[in-house]
Amino acid sequence: MTLDLNNHMHMDNSQQDNDDGQVMIHSRRTTPQQQQQQQKTLAELEKEKWQEAHRLACEGNRKKYIDPKTGYSVMTELLHKRRGYCCGNACRHCPYNNENVGVSPEVKRANIARGKQQRKEIEAIEGKPVWADDDDHDYSD
Repeated sequence: MTLDLNNHMHMDNSQQDNDDGQVMIHSRRTTPQQQQQQQKTLAELEKEKWQEAHRLACEGNRKKYIDPKTGYSVMTELLHKRRGYCCGNACRHCPYNNENVGVSPEVKRANIARGKQQRKEIEAIEGKPVWADDDDHDYSD
């Protein structure tokens, strides 16, 4: 049997017998369009992994999770909601539809100032930073 460039075995209708009775299978090359579809599939699989990590973190009431590909800490939608505003950084799980992405600096500053005031009020009531997971640390004095 022969393999194509992507190490996938392909059979087509042009099989031939050798003198020694072995069957030869001709290879078929992958088109650029097929390669692009394979890449999309890999990207979709990668997305499914971080979506699952996010789902599990939210179910566990966690504010962060580790991205399976990069190892970076990623804020969940729960933390974004607790923060109270869109920071304008096009975050992966922004519950505010990235409202501060691409807006004028004046609008962004005003929205962030309003959100920071809300966050300070939450932190004053709870006695801990909104970033902290419930089991991270004891923030009392």
